[in-house]
Amino acid sequence: MQFIRLTDNYQFKTFDCGNSDLNEFLLSDAKKYAKRLLSVTYLIKDENEIIAFFSVSNDRISIKESDKAVWRKIKKEFPHSKHRSDYPAVKIGRLGVNLSHQGKHIGTHILDFVKKTFIKNNRTGCAFITVDALPSAVSFYHKNGFKFLRTSTDSVTTRDTTPMYYDLSQLLD
Repeated sequence: MQFIRLTDNYQFKTFDCGNSDLNEFLLSDAKKYAKRLLSVTYLIKDENEIIAFFSVSNDRISIKESDKAVWRKIKKEFPHSKHRSDYPAVKIGRLGVNLSHQGKHIGTHILDFVKKTFIKNNRTGCAFITVDALPSAVSFYHKNGFKFLRTSTDSVTTRDTTPMYYDLSQLLD
């Protein structure tokens, strides 16, 4: 199993994660997003097939995306002199695991890879990982240490997704 960055000349075979929007993004849009510098997509593959994929892009956490209680918890993690109106993040924009590999903890391996990458090779400054989790994936992200950006039940879900975040400082020695 290897992680590779999607290139413009990569020739797709087939991929099906059971979600037509995610499948379409990978097979039709991922290269276009990369070309316009909107996101970078990585493939997890073996010699025969794409096992999974994920895309990342720049993001931020600010009070506008969270509620006041969560924002206070986030700001509390930083010394007063480092308080800002927003904090840099990387967004996992898309993540899909091939149906033939679901249930094998591939998604957790992907999250661990992203976490380690932004701890060991943090080129621009990135304090958090964010995701707009599909309803079917909320418990997966929660089990992997992600927290809700909003605590009030009427604002947790937006556009059929739930905004969540992971604080990378948890991994610092």
